[in-house]
Amino acid sequence: MGMAVQTIAPPSATTKADGSYYESRTFCELYSEFFGRINCYLRSRVRNRWDADDLTTVVFMKAWEKFEQYSRAYPFASWIFRIAHNTYVDYVRKHREVPVDQAEMLGSETDDTWQPELHALTSEEFSLLRNRLDLLSRSQKDVLTLRYFAGLKISQVADVLGKTESSIKMISHRGLRRLRIMYERRALLE
Repeated sequence: MGMAVQTIAPPSATTKADGSYYESRTFCELYSEFFGRINCYLRSRVRNRWDADDLTTVVFMKAWEKFEQYSRAYPFASWIFRIAHNTYVDYVRKHREVPVDQAEMLGSETDDTWQPELHALTSEEFSLLRNRLDLLSRSQKDVLTLRYFAGLKISQVADVLGKTESSIKMISHRGLRRLRIMYERRALLE
């Protein structure tokens, strides 16, 4: 017995009389809303911000070219992040790239003259996080970066990666548990 899946429409989308979802925003409106999130996700995955910026441009060019094929009955976030993830995978295949420095990914341009201690601590924390993320499985890194750096919901991550919501929850839970254990072990050693 199958259960009907209900798609929750964002506040800016249109809900039809039958309760179904319809994305009514233009490409320009969607671009404005999602550009920063796509860029942040890609900066979390590649080595430098210029490559991430280039990949973001590629993602939106692909989206623009295929916008007529986008089924507006589903959330745009799932569609655009699937394009972004596939673009990233293609990039890695071509470049064999390793993950980015997390401070660079966040666009952190702290003024060292005012708070050098804070900047050093933040850089160390990001470096530690990057090192820990590198120890996770590829699927755990994919799920956690889509959830926490791109800000996607479980259902959207499932759509992007082509997995079930329950598998995404399990992968996320295991990845977060593994990160927590790594941090606890480090705290015991200090």
